[in-house]
Amino acid sequence: MQEAHCIYSQTRLDPNQISLDHYLPWSFVAHDRLWNLIPTLPSVNSAKSNNLPSPAYFDKFVGLQHLGLTVSHQNYPKSQWLKYTESFIAELKVSQGEDLLNLEILTHAYERTVNPLIGLASLQGFSQGWVYNIST
Repeated sequence: MQEAHCIYSQTRLDPNQISLDHYLPWSFVAHDRLWNLIPTLPSVNSAKSNNLPSPAYFDKFVGLQHLGLTVSHQNYPKSQWLKYTESFIAELKVSQGEDLLNLEILTHAYERTVNPLIGLASLQGFSQGWVYNIST
């Protein structure tokens, strides 16, 4: 089993002690769709609050999403996996579920989706460029 690490603190995640972070703040997107959720440490999630993460975290965010999609693809029956990935396919605007397993296609899909939303959220007053500081 591959270990997952918090994209912000680089700490190995313990499945019994995680929090789900909305990469784009819930108060902006107003949904809990899986394509925007990543596991993190509860203290890191609290520190991030409603801030928009620094672009420095983007590749790690997509990489962790890719890991989750790959592991779920390996472990779920195809029909269940396709159901699980419906919001990814529709909202990231990829043509088929298997596109989600290609890191390059997934990265481009996230770029097309997330970058404009970060710009819009910034215009609405959300603080941009949040970086995790261990002392927060």
